[in-house]
Amino acid sequence: MKKVLILLCHIIAFLGFTFCASSYACTSFILKAKDGSPIYGRSMEWGLSDFKSNLVLVPRGFTNITSLSGGKAGMKWKNKYGFVGINAFNLPFYMDGMNEAGLTVGSLFLPNLAEFQSFKSGAEASTINSAQLVGYLLGQFSSVAEIKARLPKIRVIDNPDITKAFGAPITVHFVVTDNMANSIVIEYVAGNLNIYDNQVGIMTNSPTYDWHLKNLRNYAHLSPYGSLPGSATTVDGINFSPFGAGSGMIGLPGDYTPPSRFVRAFFFTHNSLVSENAATAVDQAHHILNNFDIPSGTVREGIPAKYFIEYTQWSVIGDLKNKRYYWWTEWNQQIRMVDLTKLDFSESKAIATPLDKIRINNIEDRTQDFGRASSK
Repeated sequence: MKKVLILLCHIIAFLGFTFCASSYACTSFILKAKDGSPIYGRSMEWGLSDFKSNLVLVPRGFTNITSLSGGKAGMKWKNKYGFVGINAFNLPFYMDGMNEAGLTVGSLFLPNLAEFQSFKSGAEASTINSAQLVGYLLGQFSSVAEIKARLPKIRVIDNPDITKAFGAPITVHFVVTDNMANSIVIEYVAGNLNIYDNQVGIMTNSPTYDWHLKNLRNYAHLSPYGSLPGSATTVDGINFSPFGAGSGMIGLPGDYTPPSRFVRAFFFTHNSLVSENAATAVDQAHHILNNFDIPSGTVREGIPAKYFIEYTQWSVIGDLKNKRYYWWTEWNQQIRMVDLTKLDFSESKAIATPLDKIRINNIEDRTQDFGRASSK
């Protein structure tokens, strides 16, 4: 772990202080098919650096030790469950993942609000670094109920060594969903643990989850139903019928801010047709996630003289019933998948593979469908 911290410090020193001011634009949601299959979807936006993320298989029985400041060790545990997780910079800190019990955990940025608990001397054995919480939850638990019971009994803190390198705490919150479609949002604010039942199945970034729920009231008038184009809508003899379809959703925010994405994700997931089963729900989740894809250059953080470009580095879908984990990236839009029921989680060490073997879109050439190609 000491080598990991040294590597992380070098990476963050390279990225510079602006790391703290950057903004995730992550969006997560849950769909439920008619047969009860829960589907988790999430996007990862980040513009300051290329995460060069790997998909990592972490076996059951794998030993973990939390690194605290000054070389002190914190919690130690062995994984009860194997999982696959997505990391950054080839480090054993995971931003998203699914375990073999069908539980998913995702971390999303919560800038200016997230503040973890304080270090308490003598409580090291029940203290974990916030950067390792995703891996801990994936490795130890199979249900939301278990996590709700366990989290109040441990301390989740910033590692001051990492915080110093970043120039600010790792300000994230977490979304957990199990294979029974139970979901919670975990937030540490002002050093206090808040666990919210994820009633609407949506999460983005700041403000906190309870604020987003209240903000939905501002959009209670929106509906998928609108007047048909050309329908008889006149006032004082003037025709005010809609120009086209979609009039019921006029007022749906279209920008990339967290509140607007929360509202859009809510209306997309709660108004899209309910899928028959997990396979069709995965397709629906893919369509919904496409609405949150940020083309490079459309979101620029900073000023014209100095800025960085926010973009969608990768997106994932978790089929929690069938335990399949799907992903695609900025560089290759082809959907790829691993079936956790077919993975060997008895390995003795973690195994990593890049999300993209080759960063080129896999485009199928169908020219030959129309016979012999032209000689031109």
